[in-house]
Amino acid sequence: MALAFKVRSAERDAQTDSERLGAISAAVDAAVAAICKERDALRARVDAARDQASFATGTDYDEYLTREAKDAARIKSYEQQMTSGEQRTQELERQLAGLSAIQEVFGRHFAGKVR
Repeated sequence: MALAFKVRSAERDAQTDSERLGAISAAVDAAVAAICKERDALRARVDAARDQASFATGTDYDEYLTREAKDAARIKSYEQQMTSGEQRTQELERQLAGLSAIQEVFGRHFAGKVR
């Protein structure tokens, strides 16, 4: 005697789908939040380095001619920090754009499926 084929209830299927898709949505949302947090903190540090470099550079038009070696080295360090920070910020923006596209597609295909 063969057993009859049974399927789960529609409610159980909906709950399973919601849990599965909710986990994906939560993971993407958490990644976006982490990227935004890192980007904002990095921007603040890059801005601070820019301010410090500006202060160290001075305001006289010919100050670079008489600048001490330690000041020149400090300015160079600030420039390197700013360059690294800008490169990382660009990478974070690229990641954010990709995840935003994923969120858009996810929302389009699974709208109403996630609780």
